[in-house]
Amino acid sequence: MAGPTECEVLVVGAGPVGLLTTLFLAKAGVDVVLIEGLPDVDESPRAMTYGPAAVIELERAEVAAEARSIGMEESDYNFRLRWITVDHKLIGEFQPEDRIHGSLDTVICGQYELSKILKSNVGKCRSAKILFNHKLAEIEDTARAVIATVETPDGKKQLSAKYLAGCDGGRSTVRKLVNLSYDGFTLPQWLVACNVRYPFKGHGFARSQFIVHPEHFCLIAKIDRTGLWRVSYNEKEHLTREEVLANVHHKFEAIFPGPKPLNKDAYKIEMLSPYRIHQRSAPSYRKGRVLLAGDAAHACSPFGGMGLTTGICDAAGLADSLIGVLRKGCDDSLLDKYADIRRQKYQDVTHKVSYNNTCVLRDTPPEKASEAEFFKMLNSSPEARRKMLENAYTLGHDFRQYWPAEQATNGTSTAINLDAKPDPPFATTTLGI
Repeated sequence: MAGPTECEVLVVGAGPVGLLTTLFLAKAGVDVVLIEGLPDVDESPRAMTYGPAAVIELERAEVAAEARSIGMEESDYNFRLRWITVDHKLIGEFQPEDRIHGSLDTVICGQYELSKILKSNVGKCRSAKILFNHKLAEIEDTARAVIATVETPDGKKQLSAKYLAGCDGGRSTVRKLVNLSYDGFTLPQWLVACNVRYPFKGHGFARSQFIVHPEHFCLIAKIDRTGLWRVSYNEKEHLTREEVLANVHHKFEAIFPGPKPLNKDAYKIEMLSPYRIHQRSAPSYRKGRVLLAGDAAHACSPFGGMGLTTGICDAAGLADSLIGVLRKGCDDSLLDKYADIRRQKYQDVTHKVSYNNTCVLRDTPPEKASEAEFFKMLNSSPEARRKMLENAYTLGHDFRQYWPAEQATNGTSTAINLDAKPDPPFATTTLGI
């Protein structure tokens, strides 16, 4: 095995979090290598809509407009988010007129499409390199560098970097190799994420809606301008994966609008992925020269879209912290600040909001939904709804404020306080699944 290839930062995982981290670093002239075990970016049906704090970072990375052009039609800019019963009666909604004055347009774009956009932009940066079919096998953290042993189609090789960013998802190899636990719990239900074609709009469905029901709670939302929709629903915990897959049509018949019984020829499934819902976090997002971001650092219920929105904020924060240390003269302790603040954001915002959103859908009796605290606030006034929308900004934190004053640069900003804690009941406008 030849001597290690050297770079300043090695990023592991070519999902949106790893790609965005790489893009920010490369734009600052940092020598960065991104490795991914798969032959290309993952096509699994995951996130599709990004919260306001994430949109700020996508704008700063100059990819938001391209993402909107793929995922959105003109009518989608008047974003409407509804909560309905299983027989499709309205419980409550955010309306276009609730939008905060001066806020950025939402971004709606399938996670796979966003990854392709980010990959293309990274490819234009001279200081960045993406290596697919490179699977991380070992990590050695030394006093001067972190050395990664990587399995490739041509055999094992080593990569040496000043820092390593683990952005390799919930089953993170990075996290396991540095012996960090993944503390928390797993919800009993399955979650089944489907990309499906069905005329929901013709049956009166808005762009996005949650169904509130103890057995059939779910999200139904349009993914793109081609008529592809995301249907993400829960399944009973005692079922095997095979039983979950065999029961898809029964679930569709329970939650889809339109004539009953539902004809199997009325819809077309393009992708389907059952998985478990976790509320977990590593005890620290830094260990030596290794740092974690996104699902490698934490996991949450995707109902409400806190997962990738938090991951995108992690990516921006980690990149800005590394740029501060490598280019702006900041002390290495800035990386400890990144780890502490982003973990606190998970605990104070992501975990609480995502779990609360899931409980609202699962545990609220539909016939008594109007009496629940969340829906009483949602239906009380436009001012109350705007306050709930402002809470969605609290996931962000601008680590450039810790750069020396003469080194700081201006970027897309918002007047919302990014570090305020959200007021209960927690709410967010994003749809992560």
